[in-house]
Amino acid sequence: MFTDIAIARRHAFSLSKSLMMATFVIAIGQHYGVITAEDLDGSVAIVTEFDPFA
Repeated sequence: MFTDIAIARRHAFSLSKSLMMATFVIAIGQHYGVITAEDLDGSVAIVTEFDPFA
């Protein structure tokens, strides 16, 4: 979990390029998390999406 959105975005971008799959920055209260497209379900608030193929 991250408290700074900029750090969460950097980690999501790096993870997306490393795994070559879409990653998402999600908001959980006052914190942010990074998940892959495989782990995404409809109950989270997506802040940013990184797609390595776009």
